[in-house]
Amino acid sequence: MLALHTSPLDRPGTGDAGGMNVYLQAITGALSRLGVTVEIYTRVTSPGQANRGPIQLAPGVKVHRVTAGPPTPLAKEAIKPSVVLEFAQGVAASAPSHLVHSHYWLSGLAGQQVARAWGTRHVQTLHTVAALKNRNLALGDKPEGPERLTAEAKLAQGAARVVAVSPAEAAAIVHDLRVPPERVRVVTPGVDNTVFCPGPAGHLVGLPPAMKRPQGYALMAGRIQPIKGQDLAIRAIAAMSPQVRPALLISGAPSAANLGYASSLRRLAVELGVDDDVIFLSAVTTERLAGLMRGALVTLMPSHSETYGLVALESAACGTPVVAYDGTGLRFSVADQVSGLLVSSRDPAQWAEAITKVATDPALRAALSRGGIDLGRRSAWERAGAELWQVYQEVLSTTPVLPRTDHLTTAPPW
Repeated sequence: MLALHTSPLDRPGTGDAGGMNVYLQAITGALSRLGVTVEIYTRVTSPGQANRGPIQLAPGVKVHRVTAGPPTPLAKEAIKPSVVLEFAQGVAASAPSHLVHSHYWLSGLAGQQVARAWGTRHVQTLHTVAALKNRNLALGDKPEGPERLTAEAKLAQGAARVVAVSPAEAAAIVHDLRVPPERVRVVTPGVDNTVFCPGPAGHLVGLPPAMKRPQGYALMAGRIQPIKGQDLAIRAIAAMSPQVRPALLISGAPSAANLGYASSLRRLAVELGVDDDVIFLSAVTTERLAGLMRGALVTLMPSHSETYGLVALESAACGTPVVAYDGTGLRFSVADQVSGLLVSSRDPAQWAEAITKVATDPALRAALSRGGIDLGRRSAWERAGAELWQVYQEVLSTTPVLPRTDHLTTAPPW
């Protein structure tokens, strides 16, 4: 598996790390429990990593760090063709695998070349389809450029199979990237029920008193970026009656490209008079996040676009209802009226109404909690791992290998 721009060892909610990082950790663990050996390749991001050997992520799962470009963190927007080529050459020099599975389009540019160098098959997961993202941009957000749009289409069309993480992503792959439906497979993410499960709330030591108010707190977790819609969460809280208004805990960190947006969120809270109600917290460990979810009144997911929305499933598995935007992948990670409420509008007043409904109706909250726990128990990573293994077996038994290339000497076209 190739993960060029972000490592499964990175903490979700920081930099470019998010749901894909969680997915890679969990799905490879599930595959290893089926007896599959997985080698994950990612990029060296600090000088000391270059001389270290592979890291054992799980039994049968190793993470290899390949020197490509400067040994420093690089925003995905800063990864140039020369870095992709160097990464592909580094991976291709390793012992061949039976199959190459690339995650994200940048990995795919390298993975397609690696598969040819090894004389094997290439499977692609995009995690975010640029065309789908461009249709659901936040105000002021920069659309993905034609280079990426063209590259994603070529990668998807040339892959033995394209694995989508939601039906919404699969539809975009077929419609926008012109991939025949018979070469697209959907493997939705799972949830770690040993971590995300009912139980005691996390410790609130060191957090502001607002977190302990009788109305409780609403949680929003994820990278700080316009597409996630943290601004709508703040506006929704501000639109609620002070008598029922919960505090809002926003957990996550911005990448360098989104520092301005992060600052604007603090200004917005001040302008709306809810700066005492909004708490910002850096990205936390998985265990801490589960504890914060269990203690929350509700988890908010106002993203303009989500390929799936893993946080929504994790919250539901903890027994905490979700209020989410009724769009793209969130329609598949949130069972409306079962594990949460889907809101079809981005009007803060309607969001305030939905949050108030959950906050003031104990019977509804209890029903959504039970429904979410049941949904989580039926969505274990073992199911996702078994489905992905079936895709691999299908590819290995029915798909011819890519034409072999002995030398990778040119950077991939952008």
